Amino acid sequence: MAWVALEGMKFHAFHGVYEAEQVLGGEYTVDVYVDTGIAIASKTDNLADTNVNYETVFQICLVAMSTPRKLLESVVGDIIYKMKFQFPSMKGIKVRVKKLNPPIYGKMKTSDKFHAVPGQAESAWVEDEANFVTKCPRCKQDFLCYKDDTCWCKALTNIHPATTENLIRQFGTSCICGNCLNLYKG
Repeated sequence: MAWVALEGMKFHAFHGVYEAEQVLGGEYTVDVYVDTGIAIASKTDNLADTNVNYETVFQICLVAMSTPRKLLESVVGDIIYKMKFQFPSMKGIKVRVKKLNPPIYGKMKTSDKFHAVPGQAESAWVEDEANFVTKCPRCKQDFLCYKDDTCWCKALTNIHPATTENLIRQFGTSCICGNCLNLYKG
């Protein structure tokens, strides 16, 4: 297992539920960790042989951070989704988006009235991770599967619908590996 990471990317962005956050923006940091292979690149010392180029990782994060959202969860999910399209050999990923000095408010009751009380926090962050290595239910070999519309198997168009129905009856909604799928293509 090898990790390619880009930590502490800094952005000024306009995410948040409060109007001031959407107008003035705030400071954010983003960390991305990608589980991938590095064997070929480590031997050739050639950028073209890398599975993950961290400048591309930065560009994906820049685009995601440039799209205002109310929730950090949406930003994290967007980064993971875009990474799957860009790097089809990822075995796993972890993404953390941290909002620095987020505006937070509490409510305090004084003499039958509630008042908003500003709070302080150094940061608020959301992190998600995904593992894309799964075991083929037919041959029991490990393979990569993204389990959504970014997965390589969604591009397969040469499997007869009746064969697809049969595979679903045999293996349920679990994907099978490319080697096994090749046995069924027509």
